[in-house]
Amino acid sequence: MENEQHRSSDSLTLTDYLPSAGIIGAVFSIISFALSLAIGYQQINSEPSGSMFSPQSLGGTLICLVSCFAGALAVWHFTKDVTPHIKLGQGAALGFLTGVVIVIVTALFNEIWSLIDPEYTDKLVEATVANVEAMDLPEQQKNQMVDGMAESVRSQQSIGSQLLWGIPIYGILNLLTAMIGVKIFAKKENEETF
Repeated sequence: MENEQHRSSDSLTLTDYLPSAGIIGAVFSIISFALSLAIGYQQINSEPSGSMFSPQSLGGTLICLVSCFAGALAVWHFTKDVTPHIKLGQGAALGFLTGVVIVIVTALFNEIWSLIDPEYTDKLVEATVANVEAMDLPEQQKNQMVDGMAESVRSQQSIGSQLLWGIPIYGILNLLTAMIGVKIFAKKENEETF
């Protein structure tokens, strides 16, 4: 362990990044999944307000904001567990891997949840449609919004869509926060470590 703490950042391999990306990514995917379910069921169980800002739309932003900090925490974990020396590009790779883990594990949780509550997506679509129908808009505009939102909710629940959109978005966001994490948590190669 002592020898491992003094490893050079030049000798790191992909397998060195996986434990930090896996642990932090799994933790944040559990948080994202739990928030998503709570927000989804809140939308399902609430009365249609007719507001443009539904729990579902605001919740997606909240989940994305919370999840983007995983990259910085993965760098922190990496500097504590593997080596305190990590370069900016290596931190970016670690952050991207962490984002990929978040998306994949969350998609798996969503698939498992669809077996536990197979009507969840249909109830969420109904609640979203009811909210749009309560809006004070012209009928034609309501119909267009209903069609668009119903399709959007259904596609967000498909595993293919989650992976297709989630990996680039969460990967890039966590890549950026990991680079910030490198600046905060990593030591330079020539610094003394105690």
